[in-house]
Amino acid sequence: MNRDTFSAGVEPGGLHSHNEIKILICYMLNGVHEPLSRTVVLDILSGDGMANFFDASAAIDDLVKRGNLTEDDNGLLTVTEAGRHAAATLADMIPFTLRERSVTAGLRLLARQHSERDNRAEIAPCENGGWVVSCSVGKDAPLFRFELLVGDELQAQQVRDRFLDDPLLLYQSVIGIVSGGAKLNSAANQITIELP
Repeated sequence: MNRDTFSAGVEPGGLHSHNEIKILICYMLNGVHEPLSRTVVLDILSGDGMANFFDASAAIDDLVKRGNLTEDDNGLLTVTEAGRHAAATLADMIPFTLRERSVTAGLRLLARQHSERDNRAEIAPCENGGWVVSCSVGKDAPLFRFELLVGDELQAQQVRDRFLDDPLLLYQSVIGIVSGGAKLNSAANQITIELP
């Protein structure tokens, strides 16, 4: 079998060995301390060029079959005690940068999922042209809400995504501005906000 067939999308320094990919998956799931869906794990590994999509998928199947991972009815993968032990024992076989990138990407995705669950950000076309981005920090009893009119759908999606990356940062920044905690430097055309 031609090895190049399964190296598509793998960046230099990425993994090609079935066993190394399995170790990285267990390491990542152990590092994020929460279950991740099969789709998310595959997106992280293949999207960041750490492993080929098909190799990573086969590795997940093998890990579930061997009892290193469990997969529930919703497709959420959880590392078992055996998987944790394998990750801890064999982690040095995987380059530190890949281990760090995988856990960082997993944590970032979890934070984004929590943000989307706990906050609201919607975009809609405006009758007069442009797009409206409606955001709120908190869903049931919002702490803060705003609507912003932007020129096109791409801008609206960028505003929505940036808000969902860190909604509390925007909230804290606005509080800093309206409470006087922000400093305006007109000469440098910038606002400096000191967050608590």
